[in-house]
Amino acid sequence: MALLPPDPVYTIRNVDNVPVYSLAFSFLPGGLERLLAGSKNGFVYAYNLQTNRVQQKIKVGQAPILHLIHTNSHLVTQEKGGIIKIFELSSGGYNELATIIIDYPGFCRFAANTKLELLYVPDKDSKIYIYNFSGEKVGSLEPDKTAPKLGDPMCLKFVEFPCDRPCLLAGYEAGWLLLWDLNTSQCISKLPTKECPMSVDYHLEQQRGMIGNVSNVIQIFYIGRKDLSMTLKVDITIKNPGVNKVQSRKDGKVFVSGGWDGHIRIFSWYSLRPLVVLTEHKQAIQDVVYSTEKVSLWKAHIMAAGGLDGAITLWDLYNNKN
Repeated sequence: MALLPPDPVYTIRNVDNVPVYSLAFSFLPGGLERLLAGSKNGFVYAYNLQTNRVQQKIKVGQAPILHLIHTNSHLVTQEKGGIIKIFELSSGGYNELATIIIDYPGFCRFAANTKLELLYVPDKDSKIYIYNFSGEKVGSLEPDKTAPKLGDPMCLKFVEFPCDRPCLLAGYEAGWLLLWDLNTSQCISKLPTKECPMSVDYHLEQQRGMIGNVSNVIQIFYIGRKDLSMTLKVDITIKNPGVNKVQSRKDGKVFVSGGWDGHIRIFSWYSLRPLVVLTEHKQAIQDVVYSTEKVSLWKAHIMAAGGLDGAITLWDLYNNKN
């Protein structure tokens, strides 16, 4: 008899019962551990991970919060329709520092270099603009006019290669993945992908990344250490089409996909085989994130998933407990 999938360690029903579009863990000095949920109603709900109850409601805007990140000093949010807001963390809460308004109607999430406090923001006509945390535009990435028609950016991932080589992976609507050298603002590698890429991630030690798209195939690719050329390695077929999020765990042992079918699939990086399919959610998964530090309540790195059913599930899977 087949084994049933494990249960989450905890399930949070999002306050006001609204769909969850984005998630971010936050570990602040002093031991404050929180999970932030960007929601359809324009609020960010901050859940205390000691109690798993909402500690703060942050009103950002009117549109769904497609993406958010939290550093030790800033919260950055992205609303559907193109508004990015940068908040500064103070003893009194969050103070809005800057607003970036772009003319981009899609679902592509910004990427960030938190060390340099830079944002890589999608725009129309295949353009990506670079802003600092003060909201000032400081650069752009624009394909050569002789390049094939790419369409709008659909997914972005900041990667810092050794020897101070910061790069940006960018997936485009027409089915291309480009690797941009951020020191020169030049494209250094192109890779045709299967259909429209929706999410991309890359693990430095594995030298491999994965692309989730609108099809029923997750594509695994390789980036060469010397010339940073990209090569497709293998296609992984899943049962139902549509992946909104792919994410590798920091230790490089497993990666995850969140699907339109509401299923969360955990894969082994070693074998590239699925380890488990989690069916707790009843509607499309919008975001899956891993905690960068151990959550004290469970003494483990926790995976969080959220979706259109308004639930946030917390998971402790395949963690070494030694």
